[in-house]
Amino acid sequence: MKVALPSGAWHRLDCYLKAYPRLPAVPLENPTGSAEGRRRSITALLLRERPDLVVGVNIADLYAAVRRARSRGFNGRVVLSLHALAGDLIADAAAEADLLDGMIATNRLSCRLLERCTAMPAARVLYAPYGVACPSPVRAGAAAVLRTQAPLRIAWLGRLEAAQKRVTDLPGILRQLEAAGVAFHLTVAGDGPERDDLIQALAPWLEAGLVSMPGALSGLQLLHEVYATHQVLLITSSWETGPIVAWEAMAAGLAVVSSAYLGSGLEGALEDGRNALLFPVGDVAAAAGALKRVVDPDLRGRLVSEGSRLVQERYSAEVSHRAWCEAFEQVLALPARSSAHPEPPLPPSGRLERLVGPGWAETLRRCLGRGFRHTSPGGEWPHTAHGDADEQELLKLAAELDRDA
Repeated sequence: MKVALPSGAWHRLDCYLKAYPRLPAVPLENPTGSAEGRRRSITALLLRERPDLVVGVNIADLYAAVRRARSRGFNGRVVLSLHALAGDLIADAAAEADLLDGMIATNRLSCRLLERCTAMPAARVLYAPYGVACPSPVRAGAAAVLRTQAPLRIAWLGRLEAAQKRVTDLPGILRQLEAAGVAFHLTVAGDGPERDDLIQALAPWLEAGLVSMPGALSGLQLLHEVYATHQVLLITSSWETGPIVAWEAMAAGLAVVSSAYLGSGLEGALEDGRNALLFPVGDVAAAAGALKRVVDPDLRGRLVSEGSRLVQERYSAEVSHRAWCEAFEQVLALPARSSAHPEPPLPPSGRLERLVGPGWAETLRRCLGRGFRHTSPGGEWPHTAHGDADEQELLKLAAELDRDA
């Protein structure tokens, strides 16, 4: 197995290889920064490596490049892997349904959305969850017993943004905890666009030493500085396709207090009062009430025990690895699909392309050492071809499907 990774000013392959040194990786280089350059880079890789199976994760130009490569003799299978409840990514899946040999999602609701919103046959929509390393239940339970002292140590982990993660709910939850007389310390680990605003909103608690914000942490730092020292993981998200942090926290012996986010219904993993405490999305009073309940060490112990059992049975690294391998094997066992549509033409993106066409323009740019300067990762290597997709309509449909669970 190899992973092909975009390389460029915004996509730092060296940083990835430093974080994951044991994973074989090959660069997707595009010196001109053009769309034609991206297609050429991926096509050349496919024709050179000749993989049996290609799994795409948020590289929009992959599918046009596969169409081009197939016209030149490439016959490997191609799968789209979905990791978000996002209208643009599901629109990508719908647009490429004639090409794809399968779609794999990490959440039951994501699978249902792919079945509803694309022309992909249900037999080719497959489920493979995220997985995490699991210590023995005995070790996790013993670690949890050691974290029984006051104050209640709460962890919130993730991208600091409002739309999905609802990080702006945190000040309201803390006010409710104070009103209820709960002694607490909150650690907010992560980074994102709302960081500065959140620091300002949490200023009274930061100054009092009741909140800490250490920034983005590595996996080892999370393990030693958060999971080993905290009692509760708080999740405030509006939607999730995991989340991995919930399974990691459960495996490490933390209790989970979570919003009943979109994706939790059909997945059927978090059960209120059994292995987690749940509250309605955005209900800060209910969130604080659940945190107050989990102060009780007996309740917290039961949640930790059942959470550990859940991860061992459904979300361990071993279970996840087996599910992904089985999904790949299913795709390879199904009849190959021949795409009905050729590679879509590229619209001209400048005067040179209007004069000579994208192909000649790319060749001239490479000869002259000229190219585009992108201002964002999504400009350099777009994650989606459907940035104008209707997100609200998708989330409305997702809510209807998840409620039916």
